Amino acid sequence: MKTSSILKKANIVILALILRCFADASDESDYVTCGSAVKLSHVEKSGKEYYLSSGGHRINAGSGQQLVTASPDKGGVSSLWLIREGHGMDPCASGDKIPFGSKIRLTHVETGGNLHSHLVRSPLSNQQEITAFGQEGEGDHGDDWIVNPVTRSDAFWKKDQAVFITHDATQKHLGCSEQAKFSMNNCGRQCPVMDHLEVFGRGTKDALVQWKTTMGVFLHK
Repeated sequence: MKTSSILKKANIVILALILRCFADASDESDYVTCGSAVKLSHVEKSGKEYYLSSGGHRINAGSGQQLVTASPDKGGVSSLWLIREGHGMDPCASGDKIPFGSKIRLTHVETGGNLHSHLVRSPLSNQQEITAFGQEGEGDHGDDWIVNPVTRSDAFWKKDQAVFITHDATQKHLGCSEQAKFSMNNCGRQCPVMDHLEVFGRGTKDALVQWKTTMGVFLHK
């Protein structure tokens, strides 16, 4: 075989390997990973998008724990949540992809509280209460959640993919609705979460409990 032919074939192989490396890097960056700080969004029937959010406010009913809402404001750190391993589990490595069906915690970046639920009724819709609980990311098994795809997919959570986020202990799904919106009538004139939606745990898998993440600080290996 002529040298030129061998070199030509070698160049084709090298080019194929380079393109594969770029494709693999692109594929890896499509995933939601451990250690990433993400914004979780829900789209209502109206087409309006809301972001899972929290702050220093307390619920004036039920458990009295830290309030979690769905905010129409996508800016700021109040809607950033750090993805971590489940309570009591070995720490996951930064940049590891999140397998569907595995336990995770979502720690609120600004306050250090973990997304949490328990057998307490929510104040507006009378479904299951969702709060932020614990200090500096340490709470209990009520902080464990399981992410699964809305439609069939591969084994790992991807950006911009519709998912169900299910509370492990109670099997209620994280949800919200414009039918349960904080207003002057139910929250007062000085309401700190005016026009936010109540976030609740719901037994039915429907459009109210679908979330996705496209924004945030994503870590990749």
